[in-house]
Amino acid sequence: MLPLLVRLPTMRLGSSLSLQVMRRSQSIAVNSRAANRQQQALIRGGIAIVAIGGAGYLLNKVLNSPVGTVPGAVTQSKQVSFADAVEANRPFSPVVKEHLRSTYAHFAGGLALTGTFAYIFHRNGWSTRLMMMNKWAYIGVTLVGTIGSMIATQAIDDQQNPGLKYATWTLFNGLMGLSLAPICFMQPALIARAALMTTGIVGSISAVGMTARREQYLWIGAPLMAGLGAVVCASMGSLILPVTFVRTLSVFENVSLYGGLVVFSGLVLWDTKKIIAYAEQAHSTKQLSPINDALGIYLDFINIFIRILTIMEKNRKK
Repeated sequence: MLPLLVRLPTMRLGSSLSLQVMRRSQSIAVNSRAANRQQQALIRGGIAIVAIGGAGYLLNKVLNSPVGTVPGAVTQSKQVSFADAVEANRPFSPVVKEHLRSTYAHFAGGLALTGTFAYIFHRNGWSTRLMMMNKWAYIGVTLVGTIGSMIATQAIDDQQNPGLKYATWTLFNGLMGLSLAPICFMQPALIARAALMTTGIVGSISAVGMTARREQYLWIGAPLMAGLGAVVCASMGSLILPVTFVRTLSVFENVSLYGGLVVFSGLVLWDTKKIIAYAEQAHSTKQLSPINDALGIYLDFINIFIRILTIMEKNRKK
């Protein structure tokens, strides 16, 4: 009996030690799996960016290359003079280059401000308050606020009131960050992957628009506006219809997600060509507004990012 009592503390120590070792091994295994998932997510994100960039390059080559003729075929092609060819592919003027640089600088600055505001609002608990708010009150606070501040930003002249212009622009980014704050409840790795994919999509499509021939793709504005109307109606329909309309809500959701992804990707191309066309018609950068032009690409980026993030979250839960 005495040896058993003497060995009892040692047995307890051994069992507790083995329990600690087991917990430690489980913790190491969990951390290892998390590191592997993060590494795989980065690899998939890199592959996605390379694939998107390659697709954009091929698309640019296909759409902007001269049309070839079949040997022996009789064709009546339109004769293009040397002056017309030079005019169609002339390099950007200094005014256009400066305007593009300033526009994309404001575009990147707007994204940085929105992300910063979203993080600050999330840390201060505004994400929870928005999630608990009535959906119509949420729409009134975020949608009406962002649209109103955006209209005010576009209405103010850059040269006459630059300070007020930047103030309303900052207010618009702050309200947009407030509306996007609940996204911070999602997994950071998922948000990072969606942001990388959105950057690849917007970057490659913008590159196609910048290297395309003059006034090409401007014709897609009318079809894109029609598609945008259908996407807006589908998005509003999903808010108005009751939950009992399951199939209709599913159709509306797919139109809003996948149709919106196509429409806003096309709008990136159209907005890029529109910015270049306006800059070429101006005689100086003082006649242009980099903030107003950046807002179009900024809204395209945000809408593409939200849809990619939503699709990835739905696929993760399956």
